[in-house]
Amino acid sequence: MHYQDKNIVFIHGSGQSSLSYNFLNVFLPEHNLFVINYDTQEKSEEIVDNISAEIYDHLGDKPFSVIAHSYGCVLGILAVKSFVNCEHFVSLSAPWGGSRTAKWLSMVFRQSRLFQSMKPGSSILQALSTVSNNFKITNIVTTGTNASGNVLAGMGESNDGLLTVHTQKSIPNNFNNVREIEVTTSHNEILLNYETVEIIKSEIFDE
Repeated sequence: MHYQDKNIVFIHGSGQSSLSYNFLNVFLPEHNLFVINYDTQEKSEEIVDNISAEIYDHLGDKPFSVIAHSYGCVLGILAVKSFVNCEHFVSLSAPWGGSRTAKWLSMVFRQSRLFQSMKPGSSILQALSTVSNNFKITNIVTTGTNASGNVLAGMGESNDGLLTVHTQKSIPNNFNNVREIEVTTSHNEILLNYETVEIIKSEIFDE
């Protein structure tokens, strides 16, 4: 398959948009890009259904790979878990185990669907146990830098400024064919890091 025939679906994290992909889009080999946008204050189950429908409407049975960031990883893998034409899922800074910070914030901001979804044990995180993937998963863990550590985000644990390293490594046991790679960068700078480009080129484009 030629590079230009590669179909890539990008799913951004919370509080972001399609602009998050600009750096990667410049430096990755030529490909067909489909960016998913969503509102974090919608119900997570509805976002998952919408993502799944959008991908199917846009790509049909064509093979594709997914690059997702942060909250988009949880939404994205649930959206494509049954797609037989999904070849590869690259997760960047994924909160697989949820966020203890979100747990406390959800008590204060009770109307926030994002915080409710990201607190450990939420229904959307429990739904990860239903994933039985045939596609490859590359789990990129951002370990943070000396300057990016955040006391609130870490609550005593190493973190990337927003999520702990532990939650990013808490991949459900039912996930198949997983490769984990650590990158010393902050939560959002993983999207602006040439090392990320090199990993994706190797994992998806076989370079």
